[in-house]
Amino acid sequence: MPGVKFVSSLEKGLKVLESFTSANPRLKLQQITNRVGLPKVTVFRFVRTLVKLGYISHDAESRTYSLTPRMLSLGFTVLSSIDLRDVALPYLEELSRITGQNVNLGVMDGTEVVYIERVRRRQTAAIELYVGSRVNMYRTSIGLAILAFLSHDKVQTTLDEMLKDPETVKYTGSKGERLVAALQEVRRNGYALTDGEFIPGVRTIAAPIFDAKGCVEGAVNMPAFAVAVSREELVTRYLPLLLRTAEEISAARGYAPPQTPAFPQR
Repeated sequence: MPGVKFVSSLEKGLKVLESFTSANPRLKLQQITNRVGLPKVTVFRFVRTLVKLGYISHDAESRTYSLTPRMLSLGFTVLSSIDLRDVALPYLEELSRITGQNVNLGVMDGTEVVYIERVRRRQTAAIELYVGSRVNMYRTSIGLAILAFLSHDKVQTTLDEMLKDPETVKYTGSKGERLVAALQEVRRNGYALTDGEFIPGVRTIAAPIFDAKGCVEGAVNMPAFAVAVSREELVTRYLPLLLRTAEEISAARGYAPPQTPAFPQR
């Protein structure tokens, strides 16, 4: 792409990850160095960073490195979300066009939301997000919209994992009671709304997307500056358009909402 600055450090980090193969899943530092063709001190710096991030593990006894399940999880997230991203993009672009607002698409990965598509119309504020950004589930309307429509067991498993982080407990309650109450409200309403709780000055609304089996597989959200869009306007003007977009994407994914039984005739 003309005019786009090439990030050489990212390329080097990816080369380190690509040096592991099914035939050679465990490598020593020198072997990695030989495969990527970089100075050993540079390779060690990248390897150490990837170990700290949880993508590579180190066996002190054999002095070898190997990829961790987190890499596998990341791969599954990408594979499962590619089709959703392709299907959703035209609907996201249309929603952004008619509203003049930014629109995001995210999926769940562990206790985080991964942003897999963004359509930008306005300058963002406070936190700069991009495709691939990860945010704790409870800190975004996308995460709340997804969590609210998961099975009870899945919510509990995710909550148990989230509560291991002391920072999370500040927002969710010691047993997750505040988050559970919020999710119950999201499920009743059919959408999630945040109003400056996590990004001061920014309001967001989000709606879930369902697959052909009726399982929630992602959510679409729309952030707006609080000084430009009131809470009432966000709900009355933009929410119906967002809900319709989520329904259209769900339908394109093969989802058919349950039919409400007709009132019996006498």
